[in-house]
Amino acid sequence: MNIITWSHSMSKGKVLEESRQLKRLHAATRKQSHWYKWIAFIAALDCILVIFYDQDMRNIVFSGGVTLVCLYLYLKERNKARGYRREYDQKFGREKENI
Repeated sequence: MNIITWSHSMSKGKVLEESRQLKRLHAATRKQSHWYKWIAFIAALDCILVIFYDQDMRNIVFSGGVTLVCLYLYLKERNKARGYRREYDQKFGREKENI
């Protein structure tokens, strides 16, 4: 009986550790995607300012490129964070607690 209790607590510990890891991954990727979003926003504003005031094609291309790259990275990281959250909800969501 002692061995059964010990193995049950070990499996519960693995589940708890996996849920914590998924939460950490979700939070870290969300934080990173927010950084990309703000950098893309600032680069877009810079691109608009360069278009109206400087009108230097090299600066416009550079700011536009930074905007597009950061926007792509933001969308990629956001989808990755949503995937972690979806996986967490499927494995450890409230529906599982009621069963």
